[in-house]
Amino acid sequence: MIVTLVTGTRPQIIKSAPLLLALQEGGVTTRFIHTGQHYDFQLAAQFIEELEIPKPDCNLEVGSGTSAYQTYEVISRLERELERERPDYLVVPGDTNSALGAALAGFKMDIPTCHLESGLRSYDMYMQEEINRRLVDHGATGLFAPTKIAVENLEKENVIGSVFLTGDTMYDILQNRLPIFSNSSYQEEEMKKVGISEGSFAVLTLHRRENVDIPDRLTGIMKGLATVSRKIVFPMHPRTKKRLEETGIQIPKNLEVVDPVPYTTMMALVSKSDLLITDSGGLQKEAYLLNTPCVTIRDNTEWVETIEAGANILALPTAEDVSTKALKMWGLKTNNDASVYGDGRAAERIAEILSSGEIQTKRSMMVE
Repeated sequence: MIVTLVTGTRPQIIKSAPLLLALQEGGVTTRFIHTGQHYDFQLAAQFIEELEIPKPDCNLEVGSGTSAYQTYEVISRLERELERERPDYLVVPGDTNSALGAALAGFKMDIPTCHLESGLRSYDMYMQEEINRRLVDHGATGLFAPTKIAVENLEKENVIGSVFLTGDTMYDILQNRLPIFSNSSYQEEEMKKVGISEGSFAVLTLHRRENVDIPDRLTGIMKGLATVSRKIVFPMHPRTKKRLEETGIQIPKNLEVVDPVPYTTMMALVSKSDLLITDSGGLQKEAYLLNTPCVTIRDNTEWVETIEAGANILALPTAEDVSTKALKMWGLKTNNDASVYGDGRAAERIAEILSSGEIQTKRSMMVE
């Protein structure tokens, strides 16, 4: 059996790493293809090296561009790779343009395509990610859902593929790396690298187009962070850096701007911090698992479990709301139920499902 797994961004690499290793340990021939949607070393290759997974068999080198451009180029370039060595299963993680493009290539070539991290919903069709994950889910043969709520979403939508409650592979890797980044000496060392020695601090990530591509929103966020008047470590995404330079919007003095950091460093910072402020998807969940309070600068979130637990709160991209919510959540003590994201064996479970031949669509059963 051959399984081809396609990634394009940092979060996709992280959530795919445990599955790549589990498949190889199970003796499954695996091809790892990276689309190059994140082409910057710090956002892609750095994580491949750190997580000790094999280098991609192929990099499609799609690069940056509009959503339509990236999706088209992934379909076109991946099709040629799949023709060279046709897999038994194609696995696409997440909700990026790379995920949609890879899935569409699989659908059109009649390759059984499986969605890792299936069933997440924000119910906001203005989000490109929401469109992407819905389209992938409704064409997928196998749907690997990380939570019970994700399974319920798929059942409501009557998807044609086989749905499996697997748990979350990002929880797998967090548990695996926990002994490293929870070590106090390691934490202190990594904090010093980013200019933090002692005292209270928060971690900020900001990259989503609806926040950084609209000057009024980006200005509001920066003004709100300034009024927090506390130390905030800011590993700046290249997209955000470009927008700030283009607009001339001032970065508040309480923000300690650093280059993007490795996964284990980020987890050490988040676990040691008093607050995570983000517009990312996966980091909301990682903060929840690390019992770090979170403010998410978005209108909604697919990780509804974090909101229901009171561990995460949504903030509008305005100075007042960002400031108010950050001060409200700063240092909040939480004791979150990690089991909502599984037991740390999601990748092992998914590898077993792929190897077993359990995956079958309702359509294929009707044909039989």
